[in-house]
Amino acid sequence: MLKRSIVQAMLALGLAGCCFGGSGIPGLPGAGTGTAPPGVGTTGTAPPTPPPGVGGGLVTIGPGFMPDPSTATGMAGGPVAASTMSPDCRGFIAAQPNHIVNATGQFANLRIVVSSSSDTTLVVQRADGSFACNDDSDGLNPVVAGPFGPGQHRVWVGTYSASAGGAAYTIGFTELATVTAASLGGGGVIPGIGAIPGVAGAMGALVPQDCGMAVPVYGPVAVGSSVVLGMHTPWTGSDGQGGMVTADTNWAADMAQYVGQRTTVTQLSGLDTAGCPGIRVQADNGTFFWRLRNVSF
Repeated sequence: MLKRSIVQAMLALGLAGCCFGGSGIPGLPGAGTGTAPPGVGTTGTAPPTPPPGVGGGLVTIGPGFMPDPSTATGMAGGPVAASTMSPDCRGFIAAQPNHIVNATGQFANLRIVVSSSSDTTLVVQRADGSFACNDDSDGLNPVVAGPFGPGQHRVWVGTYSASAGGAAYTIGFTELATVTAASLGGGGVIPGIGAIPGVAGAMGALVPQDCGMAVPVYGPVAVGSSVVLGMHTPWTGSDGQGGMVTADTNWAADMAQYVGQRTTVTQLSGLDTAGCPGIRVQADNGTFFWRLRNVSF
């Protein structure tokens, strides 16, 4: 009798537990709520904003971050119609974001670029709750660009087709105007630039360091790029025209007031007398020639 009473009591407890709803396993969608996971078996409501760090890699960057681009990989798509997040969004995404971008400062123009062999889409929820979405800005690859304030921004990589879930992709977070889906797919090498003397390694190190050029090489720098100005360091060597220079700086004292400022490139300005490629920038209204070897991202 005693054994039977114990068994009956255990069965009663098990049956009672079945009626509280949910999976009953902490951490799984629907635990203790009796509801389906967001986007599964629901209609007409947007998935709730996920807690930071859930469902994707955390990427922490600030203005001028290195290396640029910062890249990650993942699998695109999911069961949730992106249009439930915002009417302008396309494709199908996972219930949780693929990536969370922790911005430590204000970005004037942060670009998020996806490279994939599949037709992918982007859904970005900024820290202020607003959405930015894109489908085909770079071939079949999406790009979202614009100002981003400090805080945690949620990023979903979707597929245009509901049946294409699980597509592999590479995503890049960049301040460079020259980063494209093709450059991400090529491991960060920008097509058409080739080897630059004195420079090797990741994207962030592609700014040409040498002078003595006969034809200017600008690397990843383009009109619209965001750069930090630096004081010119002396160049000793070829001037690119068959001559030699010693300790040439091409520097004016009035330039010192702009050193350390982040600004926008307004012109690619060719070579100076030492064969150094240079730019003109917004900070000084294009007054001075700034050598590329002394600017940074």
